[in-house]
Amino acid sequence: MVEKGKSGSVINYDDARIITLDILKSVAFYCDCNGIQYFLAYGTLLGAVRHKGYIPWDNDIDIYVPRPDYEKLRSIVKRKPVHNTIDILDFNENKTFPFLKAVDNRTVLAEKYLVTEELLGVYVDIFPLDGLPDNKNDAFKLLKKSAFLNKLYSLSNYRFNTGSSRTIRILKDLFYPISRLLPKKRICNKLDGLCEVYSYNSSKYVGNIVWGYGTREFLHKEWFVKTCEIEFEDGVFHAPINYDEYLKAIYGDYMTLPSVEDRVIHYFDTKWK
Repeated sequence: MVEKGKSGSVINYDDARIITLDILKSVAFYCDCNGIQYFLAYGTLLGAVRHKGYIPWDNDIDIYVPRPDYEKLRSIVKRKPVHNTIDILDFNENKTFPFLKAVDNRTVLAEKYLVTEELLGVYVDIFPLDGLPDNKNDAFKLLKKSAFLNKLYSLSNYRFNTGSSRTIRILKDLFYPISRLLPKKRICNKLDGLCEVYSYNSSKYVGNIVWGYGTREFLHKEWFVKTCEIEFEDGVFHAPINYDEYLKAIYGDYMTLPSVEDRVIHYFDTKWK
């Protein structure tokens, strides 16, 4: 574990990665001790399969938790914390994203494009897996609604005078006064409402409705019925038994490295409190 540094001092890239990995280890141990199922997800699982750890140009960690276990986790952390250095942020309790975040409470994190400093530190994202309709068209309609709400939430929270291009930056700045009026809590509640339409337990298909990859989240639940163990850096964690099918659904030919220009780094600045 990285020892806490001097208040206000910058946490370098490598140490931020170690802190994030420590959060994952604590959350995974907590889930195992409390009978909560979880799976490595997205680039974290891809990194585990392809690199046995972080993707070289990536620095965040994501996990899935099936909705019944997600609600269990959401409940028990209120009375039994994961660790004294880790807070679980929940939009029902805090001003945060529409999914759980496990945050190192000794740190402060500033995203490049979003205002996050109020509560956020170095974190692990915890996404719920929710039920979807069996009909693909109906599922796509639901996932497109959630994608629209995701964009609204991002608009409500973006950082002034930032953007991936000059044109985007100008458009965002023009829209900024209106964007501050978008109701973040209401958007989160609407996303939660979409997740309640189809029961996880009785659904054939599942996906991350609250903050996923849109229509690519139309996933077979059978891929997640059992877990297997997989190496990630110096630890061993749970992965979906059919992780190959999952990664193909999300990324396509995931074993082929992307071109250099497509290797997008998730930028953020971190400091010790």
